[in-house]
Parts: sequence; C-alpha cells; structure tokens
Amino acid sequence: MEGELDTTATISTLAASRPRALSEDLEATRASLLARLKDAADHEGWQRFFRTYGGVIHGFALRSGLSRTEADEALQETMISVAGEMPGFQYDPARGRFKGWLFQIVRRRIADQFRKRARQQRLTDDRREAAECGEAVAEDALQAAWEEEWRSSLLERAVERVRARVSPRQWQMFELTALQAWPADRVADLLGGNRAQVYMAKLRVGRLLKEELRTGHPE
Repeated sequence: MEGELDTTATISTLAASRPRALSEDLEATRASLLARLKDAADHEGWQRFFRTYGGVIHGFALRSGLSRTEADEALQETMISVAGEMPGFQYDPARGRFKGWLFQIVRRRIADQFRKRARQQRLTDDRREAAECGEAVAEDALQAAWEEEWRSSLLERAVERVRARVSPRQWQMFELTALQAWPADRVADLLGGNRAQVYMAKLRVGRLLKEELRTGHPE
C-alpha cells in the first residue's frame, strides 16, 4: 500500500510540474475530435488522437520512473482504456474534464506497471530462492550418495585385507555368526570345532576389521 501511495504521489507531482504549454495543448483538444473517438471504427480519428497524446503519455510514463518497455505498455493500455470509456465521456472544456479524466487513466495504467514490476520482482526472488533450495537439496543428495559410496569402498577394502590375514575357516566362522547371524553351535557343527573356537574367531576377525576401518582408509 505504501508503495502505491508513493507512486501516486510521484505521478501527481510530475503532473503538477508539466509545462504550461502542455496544459494549454491538452485543453485545446477539439470537441469534434473527441466526438469522432466515440466511433471505434474511425481509424483516422484515433490516429490523430494518438499523434496528439501518445508522446505526452509515453514521456510522462518515463518521467514517472517506468522503463521504456513499461512506458510502451502503459501507453498501449491507456489507449485501450480510453477506447473502452470514450462512449460515455462528455467533453466540457470549461471544466477541463478531459485533461483530468485522461490523467486519471494514465495514472492508473502507470501504477499497473509498477505493480506488475513488483510482482515480477517477487516472482524472480521466489524462483531464485526455490532454485537455491533446489541446489541445496541436490547438493545434500550428492553428499549423501558420496558418503555412502565412501563407506562401501572402505568396508570392501577392509574385508579384503582382513581375509588375507586370517584362515579361511576363521573367516567363515566370523561371516556366519557376525554377518549372517547363525548360532555358534550351528557354525561349530558345520565347520567342526566348538563354540569357544567360533567365539574366538568372531572376536579376532571383528577386531581386525575395526582396526582396518579406522586406519586402513584415511578420510
């Protein structure tokens, strides 16, 4: 709301500072021309109206703070608004109604451009924020995948080194009890030996793996 009030105040200030000659030109508009504008098919009349007021409207829009593209749009929208409202307009040169009436239309169309700019800026900011969030999410996903791959590689290399340091029978005892959760009695029956041997193999191989994981693959 505050931005709209500032915009209105700026436009009003600019309007008050327009050269006297410009005000006189506006007041000198012929009633015959305005009467012609009530006919939307009177292309010659509309071209004359555009030649008379197009530069005024466009220049005023630029002075209000619009870019050239925004001023072009404000001019176009003003002409559309005038065409839509002209059928009900009554020209009264004594009261200067045309000048004030046209000014109100131009002011609204300029304010529309400022609002459009603000919406686009908010949209751009939202998109930038969403993109930044998306990049953060993507980065987090990549980081998680990298950590998982790193741990997998670490474990694989540790296993290779430990298997080279123990007997095949000890490794089988460890694998069946620690990795596949077999009961010690079942492992002893399968591989021969007793529960104590199975527990000792599990303990030794597990300790070697922990050492390898801690020292064998530095971060």
